[in-house]
Amino acid sequence: MQDFECAHLDAYFFGQHLYQPLLHLKNTAIQISPVTLNAGERDFVVDLRKFHDQETGFFEGKELYLLRNMSRGRGIGFFEAGNFHPDFILWLLADQKQYVSFVDPKGIRNLEGPNDPKIRFHETIKEIEARLGDPVVILNSFIISNTPLRQVSWWSDGMTKAEFEDRNVVFQQEDKNTYIRTILTKALAGQSAVTV
Repeated sequence: MQDFECAHLDAYFFGQHLYQPLLHLKNTAIQISPVTLNAGERDFVVDLRKFHDQETGFFEGKELYLLRNMSRGRGIGFFEAGNFHPDFILWLLADQKQYVSFVDPKGIRNLEGPNDPKIRFHETIKEIEARLGDPVVILNSFIISNTPLRQVSWWSDGMTKAEFEDRNVVFQQEDKNTYIRTILTKALAGQSAVTV
């Protein structure tokens, strides 16, 4: 199916998403459930689809699935991270393991800094993974910042982009051509918190 745009509604099709289509509203004249994609979420889906379609070698022997999380109160949320409800769940099946990543495209300008529970969730998720106790399931969390790095320097004490990446924060606009590969590569490199 082809993407389409109407006066106030855009529809995006991505065969790896578990339901179709994903919708983006240009105004609030229509109500949709689950909630529509905002611009950063739409860009993530489009960028992931483009990467999936163009980088077939990367996905050789792997399966990719994406699911839009339901809104707060009905979707998957994490009390440990300040009741954080990531926007997407990304499954990558490879080498008989499930790499499950919780992905949240968002502006980070108003977060509390590097110690914000949503940013620290990349560590907290490993505690949850250990409690899960299944060495075949690897959990990760990623923030896709649509806020440019220069606009968060006031709370980051001059953190470098590499220091953000160490916290699984990638920059959607500055790294438009590489952030999807970074997320998927880091997810696959994640080690199980469970020892066998």
